[in-house]
Amino acid sequence: MPGVAARLGVGHSTLYRYVDNRDALVRSAIELVAERTAWPSADLPWRDLLTGFADALWGACEAFPGLTTPVTPRAMVDRLAGYGGSLVRAGLGPRDAAVAVDFVADLVFSSSVAMRGLDRTVPDAAGGSLTARESHRQAWARESAGRHPFDAEFTAEETWHGRGWFDDKLAIFLDGLATRIVPGSAVRGNG
Repeated sequence: MPGVAARLGVGHSTLYRYVDNRDALVRSAIELVAERTAWPSADLPWRDLLTGFADALWGACEAFPGLTTPVTPRAMVDRLAGYGGSLVRAGLGPRDAAVAVDFVADLVFSSSVAMRGLDRTVPDAAGGSLTARESHRQAWARESAGRHPFDAEFTAEETWHGRGWFDDKLAIFLDGLATRIVPGSAVRGNG
């Protein structure tokens, strides 16, 4: 709390006029992120909805590093419940719908953290340092040296920058999820 107060240019006692403790501060920050993020409409087709959710959440993680906390404000609970309802109407069972929304969020958070982690500095064998990204790429180039059919994928520049393999992972998940949709089983409203 003193560090946050100093960054805001106020005394930490002033901060306590607005929040009771660190948890309340984190919750307020997450609520602000949720309000400032352009989320997709729950009315989109299921695949577009989950892809749009992933894109919006990735953008929020980029704009607000450190977002990967277990706090879920009420507005997000309502939004995610709307997404789940849309997935059920598209033909997924309630559990599959809930797992799908949670899986996409987990995939975004873990991939975003992993890609940011590649920028950290690690020691190299010569006593110098390099980024974790370069360390991984060099290890694949050195240890694998063409012994596997997918070596080029592990040493490719795009694998280690931006979203890395995130979009491929999401596509594989969505392709699998499509096999669980039961056509015509959508829950319909009254009327």
